[in-house]
Amino acid sequence: MKIKLLTAAVSLLVINSAAASVVVDDLDGYDRESNYSGSLMERIVTDSESSRTFGAWVFRADKYGTCSSGAVYDEVSGQFIANVGISPAGHNTHHIDRVSLQGYFTEEQLQRTRVLKLNCESETGVSYTAKHKIPALPKITWNASLTGVGPWQTPDCSGQSQHCGGAGWYDQVSYTSSILVNNGTEDGYCTSQINDGLVSKVFNGEGATPLFHTNHFALNEQVYSQIGRVFRQTVACHNPAGTTEHTTVWEVTGENDINLVVDHVDYK
Repeated sequence: MKIKLLTAAVSLLVINSAAASVVVDDLDGYDRESNYSGSLMERIVTDSESSRTFGAWVFRADKYGTCSSGAVYDEVSGQFIANVGISPAGHNTHHIDRVSLQGYFTEEQLQRTRVLKLNCESETGVSYTAKHKIPALPKITWNASLTGVGPWQTPDCSGQSQHCGGAGWYDQVSYTSSILVNNGTEDGYCTSQINDGLVSKVFNGEGATPLFHTNHFALNEQVYSQIGRVFRQTVACHNPAGTTEHTTVWEVTGENDINLVVDHVDYK
């Protein structure tokens, strides 16, 4: 009798363990929206206010199931980062939840892939874990140069001029740029800004890109006129996790004296 009871207990333990081990994996990579097959989870969509936080909409496949808890982890190391809060999306949206990170990502965590894991139960009593991948922020590797074109101009001090002196200038400058971008997902794109009145062409002659994962962009000896003493260029690359913004500022201080005075990366 004891052997039969022990066998039954072990069998029940195995059954319970199997029920608890149902995992709904994210097979869509690191896109904004993960879609799932089967009858448990329909989709999870990232919708965050900034790169330091995380938010998502969870669409369960059944109406009266629940997701009771969850957390975000480092995808590679498995290290716990922070729990998430789960709340109903709104009135008469029984199968939709809003998920929000209870904390903030560090700068180091922004550079790594992460994963949301939700502990849920279907309306038929099936316990499962649903996963949704979060990409690292876009990585931008940018090298550029700026040189004067033509002679260095100085104020005309002849005749009756009362505004003689002051700084000189170049009528034109030549700009060369090489940018390597890894958005970490096909669901990423880049934009750029430049001095007012000028058109940025850093993305192979364009000022913005379509969606892409990884690409290299080159601009060779693009000539700009009348930039003044400062040449400012910003490249921003966006993916579902947030935005990496790289800003460079060149200052024209004299003949053959053009210096990069700002080279800054910000995460938004």
